[in-house]
Amino acid sequence: MSQWREQWSEQEWFTLRLAPVWVLSALAGRVRFDDDERGAFWDAVTDAALRSTGPGRELLGTAAAERRWLFDEFELDGRPVVSGLLSVSRLLERMAADTRDDVRASILRVGGSVARARGPFGRRMTIEDEQALLLVEQLLQTAAETSRDNPLDSPAAI
Repeated sequence: MSQWREQWSEQEWFTLRLAPVWVLSALAGRVRFDDDERGAFWDAVTDAALRSTGPGRELLGTAAAERRWLFDEFELDGRPVVSGLLSVSRLLERMAADTRDDVRASILRVGGSVARARGPFGRRMTIEDEQALLLVEQLLQTAAETSRDNPLDSPAAI
């Protein structure tokens, strides 16, 4: 177990591990997934883990190591997508900026890969999935990032 992993309680780590599944749920629009969706998800997790070099890789590796139970745990958890992703966002706030960026990018990579698999010829996202991923990305922003990105707080005239 890495030093990064040890800073989280079991419940917090559980929440972080479920983050990619909440993204899948946001794209699919449900909490139970068919075999094709699960297969695309695990392909995406593998691909995203290989592209990450930091804690995001560890997070996805842990999720993959528990692939037999992850979807059951997700169903039993019962948090809606928005609540789950906001819980993840609160945990991201406690991370150093580079760690937060790596973890968030890894989670979003899974979503991007799944969205492409769902799209035309498995190569492009549908407009609906692209919009859903933009919303997920917004939900995964920390409060400080959201306030920095708020046009109402801009010094420019509206």
